[in-house]
Amino acid sequence: VRLHFAPGEAWTKSMRSRKGRKAEERPQQEMATGSMTGSLRLKVDDFENCKVLKFWLFVGNVRQGPLTCNFAERAVQEFQLEVDWRKHVDKSGSLSLRLEVIPQSLHACN
Repeated sequence: VRLHFAPGEAWTKSMRSRKGRKAEERPQQEMATGSMTGSLRLKVDDFENCKVLKFWLFVGNVRQGPLTCNFAERAVQEFQLEVDWRKHVDKSGSLSLRLEVIPQSLHACN
């Protein structure tokens, strides 16, 4: 499983672009994708062996879910974060994201 974290529009708005303009000054279509609080994308390379996966998503210590991926429908699944991840960055500047697979769903993955 591959994970891709997208920080979301709230973070984008708080940062300055490379050209020094505030993100709020960018055209709206540049910020039309994604969510305010971020998202997580999951991808399975060999979805023939793992069609459905059910799990809990942890952002820091906050649990979200249970969430279900059906890789038979789409190889890449995306989930919007329910919490503002910026509030869960530790003192070292790291963000802990964790997936905890629900054991009952393992029968769908070989």
